[in-house]
Amino acid sequence: MKILIADDDAISRRLTQKALERAGYEVLAVDNGISAAESLAGPDSPRLVLLDWVMPGLDGPSVCRIIRTHHDQPYIYIILVTSKESKEDIIAGFEAGADDYLIKPCDPEELKARLRAGQRILQLQDKLVHDAHHDPLTQLPNRALFLEKLTQCIRQAKQSTNYKFAVLFLDIDRFKDVNDSFGHSAGNQLIVQVSQRLTGSIRQDNPGEHSADISGTIRLPGSDILARLGGDEFTILLDNIKDVSDAIRVAKRIQENFTLAFSIGGHELLASASIGIAVSASGYSAAEDMLHDADTAMYRTKALGKSGYEICDPAMHRRAMSRLNLENDLRKAVERDELRVHYQPIVSLRDFQIIGFEALVRWQRPNSGLALPGEFISVAEETGLILPIGNWVLREACRQMHDWHLQFPSEPLFTVAVNVSAKQFAHPGLMSQVDQILRETNLKPISLKLELTESIAMREVELTVGVLNKLKAIGVRLSIDDFGTGYSSLSYLHRFRFDTLKIDRSFISQMSQSTESFQIVQAIISLAHSMGMEVVAEGVETAEQTNQLKSFACEYAQGYLFSKPVEQEAILQLLLKGSGSIYELPKLSASELLPKLA
Repeated sequence: MKILIADDDAISRRLTQKALERAGYEVLAVDNGISAAESLAGPDSPRLVLLDWVMPGLDGPSVCRIIRTHHDQPYIYIILVTSKESKEDIIAGFEAGADDYLIKPCDPEELKARLRAGQRILQLQDKLVHDAHHDPLTQLPNRALFLEKLTQCIRQAKQSTNYKFAVLFLDIDRFKDVNDSFGHSAGNQLIVQVSQRLTGSIRQDNPGEHSADISGTIRLPGSDILARLGGDEFTILLDNIKDVSDAIRVAKRIQENFTLAFSIGGHELLASASIGIAVSASGYSAAEDMLHDADTAMYRTKALGKSGYEICDPAMHRRAMSRLNLENDLRKAVERDELRVHYQPIVSLRDFQIIGFEALVRWQRPNSGLALPGEFISVAEETGLILPIGNWVLREACRQMHDWHLQFPSEPLFTVAVNVSAKQFAHPGLMSQVDQILRETNLKPISLKLELTESIAMREVELTVGVLNKLKAIGVRLSIDDFGTGYSSLSYLHRFRFDTLKIDRSFISQMSQSTESFQIVQAIISLAHSMGMEVVAEGVETAEQTNQLKSFACEYAQGYLFSKPVEQEAILQLLLKGSGSIYELPKLSASELLPKLA
């Protein structure tokens, strides 16, 4: 079994490594906390960890907290190894996420015994996870696992316009008659045989079009999932299909395979299945909605005479027309001067002075009111309209910030943060566009912060490093946005040279209710500071959150406690209340801050 040793003491690390290798472990050894967290990021990372408490970069407890934030990975068993032996230290180690605690110097036999205990716990935990996600009768994925995989597909579809998938919902016709006539044992046998036949149905296809696994079985592209929801209901997730014809082909193959009789307790039984199909082209945002549509289509099949398939997409035309209208209106939005930039103040947690703003685009859509980014940015990304929209927002934000610099001098000058989309960042003209806008608006580069999300930064690492270095060279400052929602490689964070790290609002909102979120925020701030970055907390809404962030030495914050994003006129009124070069937020309650100016 793989084991990670993280210890900055070279002699101790080497001795432990040799002892464990002699015991049959595959050992990976590192000498600092950042390398330890990085080594545990991948899907094939070690499941057993010996973690020294005191290490450069990140200490053992901080590494524990980072590891425990990623629930999508298999559980990692952590043993903290340290000379700290006070009751308070031991409790702190366990609260950070450690599973066991060893006092230095460690007896080799005791260490091996504790590792064996850790292995037993991991095996039990893996079995519990498997049982929680699989049907006990067929050993197929159950409803929970199916919905989890379907949710992943829905997320991927939102990020890639070319990615398509489908759900087939299958119900055995007249299954109740089998149970009533032959008993539940016969019904269970039929369920098992149906699951085997379905497995064969989704894995066979044209050998000229699809690949084969090592056993020679032809498989559909992607990662198809067959699940049993319960009773006589099965679902199939067809991943990465070309179009709906792939789903239809699988449905027809299932029908063909059901023409052969099932052998149940010495009896030959004929069975058929009704199938409903839902396709991703409908633009689903929730797994349950897509599953419901496939279920609805299946019942329509039964109503039409059973043993067939129906495609459920009743809203496709309506949604397509709505999207087309949205796209056409969005193309005209820039030329019609319908876009707006709202600004949300960013404040210093030291003295609550305004130090800058985040620029956020809005669309004043005719006859529809003010549209937020979530309503149109995805369409802008897919159609390429994000490039002219993004350039307009950048130019407008820089122009406005230069005007405010002249009207409201401060020391240091206000900064403006502007989000950069994936298409903007990948565009070869980004550098020249930024440089041109800065020259045209006379804004000093140091007053501009460009914000990238984790997912954008990690798409093409070498490209990211190159572009960020060029932006840094002209003086622009850089922020990594929504930190904690993805999984940034810690070693790459060093290479990216960000100036600021912004903690996602989802962690801030849970700090008061969740000890885990509280510790995650603390660990992220510690990590950012160790890499020379300042920290901005997003989504701050309460005084309690503010005090907690101040106790963590978080430098800046933004959120509804201070101000929601508002038009430039509202910001102007706020700044006019300043005294000299000091621009503080009004000393009012949270409910009285700025909304009445919006």
